[in-house]
Amino acid sequence: INRRMLTYFCSLYEELRQRGELKEILKFMQYSADGTYSENLVNQNDMSYFGKISIGTPPQSFYVHFDTGSSTLWVNSVYCKSDACQHHPLFNPHKSSTYHSHGKDFSIHYGTGSVTGVIGYDTVRLGGLTVKDQKIGLSITEPGNHFAKPLHDGLLGLAFMYALRGSEVVFGGTDPSHYTGEIHWVPVQKNSHWQLVFEGSVLSVSHRSTGWCRHGCSAIVDTGSSLLMCPPQYVDKLHKILGARKDDSGDYVFSCDYVNSLPTLTFVMNGAYLHLEPSSYVLKSNGKCRSGIKASSSSDRDGRPYWILGDVFLRQFYSVFDQGNARVGFATHALPEIRFSSLLT
Repeated sequence: INRRMLTYFCSLYEELRQRGELKEILKFMQYSADGTYSENLVNQNDMSYFGKISIGTPPQSFYVHFDTGSSTLWVNSVYCKSDACQHHPLFNPHKSSTYHSHGKDFSIHYGTGSVTGVIGYDTVRLGGLTVKDQKIGLSITEPGNHFAKPLHDGLLGLAFMYALRGSEVVFGGTDPSHYTGEIHWVPVQKNSHWQLVFEGSVLSVSHRSTGWCRHGCSAIVDTGSSLLMCPPQYVDKLHKILGARKDDSGDYVFSCDYVNSLPTLTFVMNGAYLHLEPSSYVLKSNGKCRSGIKASSSSDRDGRPYWILGDVFLRQFYSVFDQGNARVGFATHALPEIRFSSLLT
């Protein structure tokens, strides 16, 4: 996925951390909450997850996609004349008494789709949490139809900033009722994505090592990606191990009669063995069972094979994004729904 970020934020973040001042500053920032705030999210065909927020005074409500792979909050606005904006509610800043703007432009290019607009500031509310003078993007152009198809009205970027999506999102803490056992923590690199390095290998159910990650693999934990993205040099080999075949469209498919007997994939992360069941990586639709694993856009990142741990991976675990300690945690679900938490410390 190719996303263009605001580099000045990343540079400032790094500088403060290196000077040992970041954690102290975060204690007093307005989004460092004392309590926890839950938000129930909508599951759109197991491919995207979004929740309700409100912007402005009086509040204008929108459903936004919670995306850990980008860092900007933006919504459709009355300034947008693109076809994609004709199918969604539009934020009208003229109807909000708390809105203000310096007229600065923004532009973001995602792996699929792009958006341009103007930066403003207003009160944002979600899950009982109120943030004043939150920076938001008001879309002006949304080329193509990528943002016209989803049900959500914008995007809440959480790349190393807040938390994420699921059947429920919890801001400011975790909910122990939603997971069992301990949380397994994996350090993330100090940049704008939740990027980590995992050791070991992907294993089949017979625990035979592939050897692909014996020198480490790089991965980002991205709720904005629906699938599990495998390094392209491994994707054919992996599906051969799993017993998949290509159909006439070039997609990898499985026999639905044998899904329960397919191998379990195991990722070794910071000493923890994280098992991905076939019920997660096989997507069932219209009587067809296709693979939820596809090739990532690049073969390596920082010299290591590159994975994107999207929703296919994340729905197997209770996931925790801890900004202050630069780590992401995974635990076993206590409930069948997917749950996420964010620690703003």
